[in-house]
Amino acid sequence: MVGLALTDEERAALENLAAFGPERGLAPPLRGRLALYKLIDETPQGWKITSLGRDALTSAPLRRDPREAEPEAEETPPSTESERHYGRKSRNTSWLD
Repeated sequence: MVGLALTDEERAALENLAAFGPERGLAPPLRGRLALYKLIDETPQGWKITSLGRDALTSAPLRRDPREAEPEAEETPPSTESERHYGRKSRNTSWLD
């Protein structure tokens, strides 16, 4: 079985559920991801952490959220004439005169 990696947001939500009990105020995208992997379960009192969720808190590695990742600043070399240019090309229209 492939291990599950948790984002900071997912880990914080699971820790909150483990510490304070069921909660109704989880964001729908977060709630959907955690419910998909059966880390939380819906009860009449709200969303509660499951035994798989508790196991994930102790064993899952930290995963960076791709939306939060900042692109590394790469230096671009100066353009040369040998590069391809896919824009509109200038045409030699000297023969029209």
